[in-house]
Amino acid sequence: MQETLWTLMLSAAFFCATMSMTPGPNNILLAQSGANYGIKRSLPHILGIRAGQTCLHISVLLGLGSLFDIWPMFHHVLKMLSIGYLLYLAYRISTAAVSDDPAAQESKPMTLKEAALFQLINPKSWMATITLCSAFTVTGEAYWLSGLLGMIVFNLVGFPASFTWVLLGSTIRRQLNSARRRSHFNWSMGFLLLLTIPLIVK
Repeated sequence: MQETLWTLMLSAAFFCATMSMTPGPNNILLAQSGANYGIKRSLPHILGIRAGQTCLHISVLLGLGSLFDIWPMFHHVLKMLSIGYLLYLAYRISTAAVSDDPAAQESKPMTLKEAALFQLINPKSWMATITLCSAFTVTGEAYWLSGLLGMIVFNLVGFPASFTWVLLGSTIRRQLNSARRRSHFNWSMGFLLLLTIPLIVK
């Protein structure tokens, strides 16, 4: 059983890496944050994602994921909330005030609380968590142990993956040495965020 569990967690790690590293709403927002605010000011955003994902993970382990089967409308409500919030974020990013001095920008990075709450309406987070809890847990007495290990694996893989996107944005920041360039970058990030909406509608 122990050998099977560790093999399962290794597979879970590959799954988590795929879900955490591929482009999606979280990673686009992290890259935008890294470019506009730097690594240090983006850390609460990363921690918020992990906190929200962990709360979601616990909820799914407790059976919340079954709501999609019991009440299919819940899925549609979640999609509508997610689309509405993504439209708001795309607008907020695209119209953020910029200046020639990055330190003088009035806009602020996403807070820990905002990032955590976003996970509750982020379909990609739900899909990843439900898949992780259904495909990478074992039944019986070892259910909670496998669920806890899966949660740890997701955070161990997810944090550096998120940090990589912030680092990527921070690297781009060096090229955004004028208000015009930062404005163009923000519009590009807002547009990329809009491109994730069709994936949600499917």
